[in-house]
Amino acid sequence: MASEDLPEPPKPGLISYLKAVGPGVILGSLAIGSGEWILFPAVVVKYGPYLLWAALLSCIIQAVVGVESMKYVVYCGQPIHKAYQKLPPNPLSWAWAWTLFILIPVVWPGWAMGSATAIAALQLGRLPGPQDAYLVLGWGLVALTVGLLVIHIGSKIQRTLELVSWPLIILLLSTIVAGVAVASSPSAWMTVLSGLGGFLKPRLGFPAKDSINWFMIAAAIAYIPAGFGFNLFLSSYARDKGWGMGSKSGYISGLIGGKKVELAADETPFDPSKQENLRRWKGWLRIVRLDSYVFFSGITMLTVILTSVMAYSLLAPRGLAPMGFQVAAAQAEALAAVLGPIAWFLVLLGGFWVLFDNQWGLMDSVSRTVTDNFWFASERIRKWANGDPRRIYYLMVYLLYVVAAVIMVVSTVFKLAKPYELAAAGAVLGLFALTLAPLLQLIVSNRLLPKELRPGIVTNIILAIGVVFYGFFITAVVLQMFAGITI
Repeated sequence: MASEDLPEPPKPGLISYLKAVGPGVILGSLAIGSGEWILFPAVVVKYGPYLLWAALLSCIIQAVVGVESMKYVVYCGQPIHKAYQKLPPNPLSWAWAWTLFILIPVVWPGWAMGSATAIAALQLGRLPGPQDAYLVLGWGLVALTVGLLVIHIGSKIQRTLELVSWPLIILLLSTIVAGVAVASSPSAWMTVLSGLGGFLKPRLGFPAKDSINWFMIAAAIAYIPAGFGFNLFLSSYARDKGWGMGSKSGYISGLIGGKKVELAADETPFDPSKQENLRRWKGWLRIVRLDSYVFFSGITMLTVILTSVMAYSLLAPRGLAPMGFQVAAAQAEALAAVLGPIAWFLVLLGGFWVLFDNQWGLMDSVSRTVTDNFWFASERIRKWANGDPRRIYYLMVYLLYVVAAVIMVVSTVFKLAKPYELAAAGAVLGLFALTLAPLLQLIVSNRLLPKELRPGIVTNIILAIGVVFYGFFITAVVLQMFAGITI
C-alpha cells in the first residue's frame, strides 16, 4: 500500500467552498423529502413539538458520523465501507451484510408513490381517494421510470445528482419559507421551539405513554437527516467528488455521456508524518465539516423547524392531525385559504419534486454502495465486470426498479399498504443500519486511522450516544409491535 502526498485542498473563500461541497448537498436534498417534509411534521401535529429535541440530536449524531466517514476518503481515497471490510469476519460477509441492511428498506417504493400522490392531487384538484388508486399507481410507475433514466446520464453520476440537488433544495426551502412567512405566528414559533428543550421534560420529552405510536415516531426520527446507510452514501459521493486521496481512486460514470473509468479497489493513504500533509489535511477537514454540518445536517434541521412551524400553525388551530402524505395536502388546503389556489399548486408541486428526487436518489445511492462493497470484496466480481463498475451498478439499479415496480403494483391491486406505510416501513427497517453506523465508526476511526487523524473525546462520546439513541428506538418499536409493551 503505497503512500503519497495529500492533494491541496480548495482555497478558502465562499465561491471556492461552494464548488467544493457536494455529498452533503445530495444527501440533504434526499433528507428534506423524507422525514422533514412528511413524517416529522405529522408527528409534531399529532403529539406536539416535544420530539424536536430528538430531531436535533439525530442531526448532530449523523453530522459527526458523516464527517468521520468522509475523513476516511480524504485519508486513503476509499469510502468507509472499505474500512469496515477490514473487520471480522471477512470482506465478502460485510458486502452481503450491507447489501441487506440498505437494500431491504429501499425496496419499499414509498417515495415514488408519494410523489405520485402529489401529482395526482394536482390533476384531480383534491387528495386521491381509494377510487383513484390506479391513477396514483400509473403516476408512480412514471416517476420511477423517469428517475431510472436520470441516473443513466452524465460523465460522472455524482455530478449529475449534485447539479439536480441544488435547485431542488433552493425550490423547497423557498416554498417552505414562503409558507412559514404567511402562516406562522409568534406563538407557533415559541411552541415549536420549546420542543428543543423536550429532554428536560418528564419521560425524556416523549408523548404520553398511553397515546404513543413508536412505529410512527421511529420512522420520523430515522429519516432525520437521512437514515439508513447515509454514511456509506456520503463517503462514496466524496470519493467520486475527488476529495483528498479520492482524486486518485476513480468514480462511477453514467451510461449516457460517460465512459469506462478505472475504479481502484485498494487504498492509497497519504503519509501523516509529513507536516505539509497535515496542513493540507486541516484544509480538507474544513470542507468535510462544512459539507456535513451545514449542507447535510444544518439545512436539514432548519427545514425540520420550518416545516414543523408551518404544519403546527396551519393544522393545530383547525384541530387537524392528518397522517402520511395527507399532511402536505392539508397544509396546501389551509394555505389556499390565505393565498388562494396558487398555494395548493405550489405546495403539492414542491412535494412532488422532492419526493420524486428521493426515489431515484435512493436508487443511485444504494446501487453505488452495493457496487463499491462487492468491488472491494471480490476480485472475481471485478473480473466478471471486466473492470467496469457500471456492470454491477446498473444491474442493481434495474433490480431495484423491477422490485419497486412489482411492490407498487401488488400493494395497489391487493390494497396491502398505502404510500406512507411503505415509506415508514423502510425508515423503521433502516434503524438497524443507523444503530450499526456509529458503533462501527467508533472502531474504525480509533483503530484504523493514524493517531494524528483520530477523533477527539467529544466526537467519540457523540458516536457512543448514537448507538444508544437509535438502539432505543429499535427496542421501543419491537416491544410495542411484537410484545404489546409500550415503554
